[in-house]
Amino acid sequence: MSEKHASFIDHLEELRRRILWSIAAVAVCTAAGFFFAKNFLNTIIERASLGTTYFFAPTEAFTAQIKAAVFLGVVVSFPYLLYQSWAFIGPGLTRDERRVSLSYMSSGILLFALGIFFGYYILIPYGLKFLLSFGSETIQPMINIGKYMNFFLWCLLGSGLLFQLPLVLFFLMRLGVVDVDTISRHRPEAIVAVLILCAVITPTGDFFTLLLLSIPLLLLFELSILVARFTGKRRHRQ
Repeated sequence: MSEKHASFIDHLEELRRRILWSIAAVAVCTAAGFFFAKNFLNTIIERASLGTTYFFAPTEAFTAQIKAAVFLGVVVSFPYLLYQSWAFIGPGLTRDERRVSLSYMSSGILLFALGIFFGYYILIPYGLKFLLSFGSETIQPMINIGKYMNFFLWCLLGSGLLFQLPLVLFFLMRLGVVDVDTISRHRPEAIVAVLILCAVITPTGDFFTLLLLSIPLLLLFELSILVARFTGKRRHRQ
């Protein structure tokens, strides 16, 4: 019992150390990102064709730059955060599981970047265009910079994280934790779960934005099933 208690304490200490290193990495990248925050804000405002945004409190413009810096810090440090997560769970895996999980780190970084680009080039411009189309001559938008930053950060970070779901599913199928045939039989339930998760992540909750985000995720979901089935048959033949 004392050995188990000591082992549990060691795991907690290891987790605390990994979390502190992760927080430090985000903090350093955020501090560096603050110097680029103003130009970054101008870029994303121009990208959305908003013209001019407004702040309604003395500290709101400064807070918007802080949010932009934090976003840049999280994006830049994401590969390191992914590595820290793997380094914590890696010792508990077998050699084959470590080899498989390590090979998926690069795929996770790629999918995160793909989600960010999807949110920046598709989700935000078309989502805003749809939402602002409900204005009229008597209903004109006055975009608050704080509200827009919340919308922007949720869309980009949400899409970046949601794009990890197919990779997680494929990883579990590759390790044999989840059976491919079982996932295929319960495809309708999985699709509903993906739609619900997209609805929770998207900041607006409107159907158009939900549709923009869910379609590529469902395509990646189907692709992960096909690839897992193909690799499973190939391994079986070998």
